[in-house]
Amino acid sequence: MKYFGFVKEHDNHNASKSIHDLILDGNSINDKRNETLEYLQKGILAVPQMGCVGDAKDPLFGTDNYDDDNFIAYYACYTDGIWLWPQYIIEYIKKYPHIKLDSDFVKHVIKNNNKKINVSEEECSKIEKEYYKKFWK
Repeated sequence: MKYFGFVKEHDNHNASKSIHDLILDGNSINDKRNETLEYLQKGILAVPQMGCVGDAKDPLFGTDNYDDDNFIAYYACYTDGIWLWPQYIIEYIKKYPHIKLDSDFVKHVIKNNNKKINVSEEECSKIEKEYYKKFWK
């Protein structure tokens, strides 16, 4: 399994990067942003979890003064059978058009964007077990 879009402020494990390292300064928008968003939104729910995440880019995130109105997404992970990503990365990409996109994932999107994502319940169950085993020992 490959992992895309995990943010350290929400998922502090080795597949995660800090939101501050992902958001690009400047005005350049990733030219594959829309294709990536379209692909991510076709994903199959593989790891349902309870809870939601707020905007980790907000300067008050993690403090007592943080406002819960800065909701980003409910917490869940989606897959195409090869990659796994958190639902919140979709909302970050929408909100921050300058966000860095993993080049290996973008190549995968370009190669597979016109294909239907088809992952069985059994495969999703295996992915969920692998995820918990790897990151939530």
